[in-house]
Parts: sequence; structure tokens; C-alpha cells
Amino acid sequence: MSDTELKCPACAEPIANGDTFCEACGAELQAPEPSAVSPDDTAPIPRTTKIVAVCAYCGGSILDDGFCGTCGRKARSPRDHWSELPVPWVGGVCDKGVVHTANEDAMALSATPGGSLAVLVVCDGVTSAPHSDRAALAASRAACGHLTAVVAPPSESVAAAVSYWSDALLAATSEANAAAVGVAHTLGDPAEPPACTFVAAVVAGDLITVAWCGDSRAYWLPDSGDARQLTLDHSLGTEMIAAGTAAREAELEPGFHTITRWLGADSVDHSPEIASQSIEGPGWLLVCSDGLWNYASALTEMMTLLTDLSASSASDPVPLAEAMVDWANAAGGHDNITVALARCDPSLRLERERTTRG
Repeated sequence: MSDTELKCPACAEPIANGDTFCEACGAELQAPEPSAVSPDDTAPIPRTTKIVAVCAYCGGSILDDGFCGTCGRKARSPRDHWSELPVPWVGGVCDKGVVHTANEDAMALSATPGGSLAVLVVCDGVTSAPHSDRAALAASRAACGHLTAVVAPPSESVAAAVSYWSDALLAATSEANAAAVGVAHTLGDPAEPPACTFVAAVVAGDLITVAWCGDSRAYWLPDSGDARQLTLDHSLGTEMIAAGTAAREAELEPGFHTITRWLGADSVDHSPEIASQSIEGPGWLLVCSDGLWNYASALTEMMTLLTDLSASSASDPVPLAEAMVDWANAAGGHDNITVALARCDPSLRLERERTTRG
């Protein structure tokens, strides 16, 4: 049976071989056995998804019937909250937040065990366009799959590496847009097609390269030295600030979050912007949706947040991502929240590479 013939047993919508949950209804699907991890950095990079069968309301265990054995409430859909941990130094959490009834965010992560290459993709579905959750998930997986298949170049100059990964990210953005458009085609090309924002980051050795379209963000937050917001939102808010409106004042305007670029069938410009960052010391790469940065929009606020929360989670990306999601939910959770993290440490990376290669 081909992937196109597979159907969700709960809603009969198409699913792909290896999916852990249905993009349409969120029903959990049987997960495949994890792929063997190859130490060869040019080999396909495996992805792992962890669905925790714990009640989100009381912490009790979810029974086979889908209800909590302690409080009796129905379990959240796996689409509402999930984490990914392809390797110990890369992980993320995607959560629907408190206010929204569905999670329209999505992420896709991959990494090599040696620590020399990682891919982090986050997409945020446009709430006003129906089925944007499907577009976001399809786009994030398409971009991650494309970047995962790219063969890392031999050691070259920084300029050559930036050019190489910029080209790869341009192609990945096109693949992501095609995936979002493909979702519209499966829905009969509605007048208001599903759409999403897009941000993808590649960690290759001591270089981070980022591409984005919309207002999902990427940050470099080092243990010491200057933090940097690697992306600049494609939004009316950015245009207001550029025209002279103070940031805090602009954030109060109703159109602040109106995006000016996005992926999807009705996008007039899905071309990404690209930025790069050298890794000169240990730090965190953070890729997130606006469900997080809404509550810490200034760079200093985001740096303080990560510093405070990382004190209790050491260098473990998923516990730290969970803590950041919990913090955003406690602040109001008015939007879906996605937090993807890579712990970048040149000295540890070199040690991991030596260990992996024997």
C-alpha cells in the first residue's frame, strides 16, 4: 500500500507512512520502530517524537480508553502537546496553549548524534484560515526532510558555508511552501486557503544559518557575550516600529501581528530572508512561535527568561522547552506555543564527534 492510500482510522483523512498522529483530527497512530542511528553525518538523520500518556489536568495515567484513570477527563489529543528529542542536545515542545481550541503550530527537528549538524523548523498556522494546522505540519516536515537529506559540504571558509546553507534553506522554503499549497489542493482549493509562517535553522559545525518567512523567530542566546535576535518579523508591527513608533506602543495596535509574508496558496511572496551566526562559545539556539515571544518580545527579556529557566534544567533541551511553554501558559497562553532548542557548545561538539567516530 502506498502512502497516498493510507487513511486515518478515526476520520478517514489521508496520512503518511510513519505519522505518529493524524494531521486532520489529531488521533494517535501506531508509531513505527525507531530507525537505527548512524554515526555517518551524511546519512539520513532520524527524528523521534515522544507522546507522554500523562493527564494534563491532574498528572494521572491515561488509560487505554483515552480517559484519565484518576480524574476521568478525556486526554488531550497528541496534536495538542508533543515533544521531540532526536538527540540529547536538540529538542522541542509544541503546545496548543490555554485559549485556543486547537494547536495550529508545528515543528520538525533532526540532528546527527555527533553534534555537527541539526535542523530545527517551526511553523505557525494562520488562525483565520481554516485547516492551517495541517499546512503548518506539512510545511515543517517538508522543510526538515529536505534539509536532512542535504549532504554537508567539506570544511570550507565561513563565507562558502553560509552560501551553501543559504541555498539549501531557500530550496527548503520552496519545499515547505509547496507542501502548504498541497494541503490546499487536497481541500479543493478553498477561497481562503490554509497558510502558515515559517522559520528554519541549520546548525552546521560552528555556524548557524536561519531562513524565515513571517513572524516566527530564531535567537542566539550565548552563555556569555551578546545575545542576538536572528530574525526580523515580516509584519505590520515591524513596519510601525521602522516608521518611528515605539515598540511597546506598536505592540498595543490591533494590526501589530498582521504578517506580510507567509507560506500557502494565497501567498504573494514566500521568499525567505536569511541570516547567519558564528558559534564562538557555548549557548542556546532558540526557534519559537509568537506564542512564546509575545510575552518576552524584547531581546533582553528573552535572554533573562532563558537564563532563569535553564538554571534548573541544565543542558537538557526538552525540560527547558517545557519550562518555557509552562511560563507562556502561566502568562496567559493566548496563542499556540512552540519552543525548539539546540545546545551549541564547540568544545562538547568536538568531544562528541571524537567519541562517535571511535
